[in-house]
Amino acid sequence: MVGTAIPLDEIKRFEITEVYAHPDAKVDIVLVHGLNGDPRLTWTSKKGTFWPTQLLPASLKSAKARILVYGYNADVYAFGAKSASSDMIYQHAQSLVNNLALERKSEETTENSIIWVAHSLGGILVKRALELSNDLTNRNADDNRNIFVSTYGIIFLGTPHNGADPAKWGIILQSMVNALVPRKFMETESQMVKTLQSNNETLQDINLRFLEIYQKFKVCMVHEAAKTDLKGTKMLIVDQNSAGPLLPDVLYFGIEATHSDMCKFESKNSPGYLNVSTTIKSWVEESPRVIKARQGIEKRLRQQDAEAKAREMLGIYEGAQSITQSPHGSHENTHGINTPGTSHQNQGGLRAQESRPPPLLVAPHSRGSSPGFEVEEMESEMASK
Repeated sequence: MVGTAIPLDEIKRFEITEVYAHPDAKVDIVLVHGLNGDPRLTWTSKKGTFWPTQLLPASLKSAKARILVYGYNADVYAFGAKSASSDMIYQHAQSLVNNLALERKSEETTENSIIWVAHSLGGILVKRALELSNDLTNRNADDNRNIFVSTYGIIFLGTPHNGADPAKWGIILQSMVNALVPRKFMETESQMVKTLQSNNETLQDINLRFLEIYQKFKVCMVHEAAKTDLKGTKMLIVDQNSAGPLLPDVLYFGIEATHSDMCKFESKNSPGYLNVSTTIKSWVEESPRVIKARQGIEKRLRQQDAEAKAREMLGIYEGAQSITQSPHGSHENTHGINTPGTSHQNQGGLRAQESRPPPLLVAPHSRGSSPGFEVEEMESEMASK
């Protein structure tokens, strides 16, 4: 069976759009644009090639996947009917998690593994979204937590992990818009722009928290190798130090293209495409087995949580029962004081308690970002079966 791509004019400006569907897909590839980006234009070459549907499916060959794009308001200026985003990175991340979780539930693909491809600011957004998803432990939030659990890999394209010099942003932002746009329409102090500046507390917090969870994923960090012409000044928008901070077990490479063009592939021979598409293909092939094991462990932990809470509630109920059934309603017997007519009752109660079988399940491990050794061991064993 073959997959189907939607017409490009049907791609929604905001939220999730499934641009390529395959009936046998076990993986969701999600592309997230960056600052001043667009879910269609960010991934479209100057000659009109939209590589997520016009190149990638052929490169995946027998590896089947759904391909989705996510759109959000990352505009840095307001002009006419447009509205510059004042939404903070937290709210954007929350919307991304909610929207993707609901789309996967609607399409009945919640068991699919997830591979992210994020450009520029989109990488910061994906990191924040995964941190939020991992924080969720309430049973009512299982669908949203599943985004973290199901994530297998992330490709960061020109993501400013360490931010950029604030002085540099004035030049960069002005170059992003037409010279005719008055400066009064520029939202250079928007929360998202501030987040991308070096030494920003929000960015530092996102990075520190990501360090706690990144080894759960395959990670690829890609930097631009060609300078951008910013109205007479040529510079790297995101230099290699910011786009590729050195971390263990991370894949690094550069693309001989500018910051804007590094995510736009005209053909399979375009600089960087072979590296990106081959990485995605290998992850599509590897991820279903690993994520199935991880989801199985997560389900078991949820069951243990529920049973532990049930035992706790039962203990409270039985304790209340023993108090209400004690002679004369006296509470003193609960402290082990033998009074006439109660000694035999207490001994019987003790014998009944001793005769109970041991609990079937032990108290569960925490479901935080660092599951213990046993959980990791279970995951490895299940993945190898």
